[in-house]
Amino acid sequence: MTAFSKSLEEACAVIKQGGVIVCPAEGVYGLSCNALNEDAVKRVIAIKERDSAKGLIVVGDTQERLSEVCDFARAGQKALGLMRRLWPGPFTFVLPCVKSLEGSVLTGGRGTAAARLTAFETLKELCALCKAPLVTTSANLSGAEAVSDFALLSPVVLKRCDLALEFPCGGLEGPTSIYDAQSCALIRRGRLWPEDLQ
Repeated sequence: MTAFSKSLEEACAVIKQGGVIVCPAEGVYGLSCNALNEDAVKRVIAIKERDSAKGLIVVGDTQERLSEVCDFARAGQKALGLMRRLWPGPFTFVLPCVKSLEGSVLTGGRGTAAARLTAFETLKELCALCKAPLVTTSANLSGAEAVSDFALLSPVVLKRCDLALEFPCGGLEGPTSIYDAQSCALIRRGRLWPEDLQ
């Protein structure tokens, strides 16, 4: 077993026990936990000192995994077409959430969830190992800068987490694009959003 695989298995064990980890993502280091574990999600919010009304982004290794959070049947055809074109990749879509998560802390009290089908190997393999969709949100105190250098992570954040994976991030410059599947509007344009899409 490689050091990478062993570390992912350790991280998976922590997540399955309801823990929160620091994990590299496409562009910056993030906090991750089981997106369906409400207590773990609340811990992520507390660790970041984040406004609970903002909601959190969820990643999955397959669309089926994300269907535990998102109701794709209620997404418009235009959004579904964009997802088929852009996923897997660093593109986040705001979608109707499943009924059981409406108003939850994960969604920030709303009826929608922000989700991404990731192509980044570390997150992808971790989701597969955990057999669960995972929260991913920048590993910084609210209002502080997100970082892609492990050495620059906040000691406060690291101390509050159960494990940190010191693997490199995916090299993406800047945040991922965010597209609202209900209004068909681009909320945030990332560097990789195709020029021919509005």
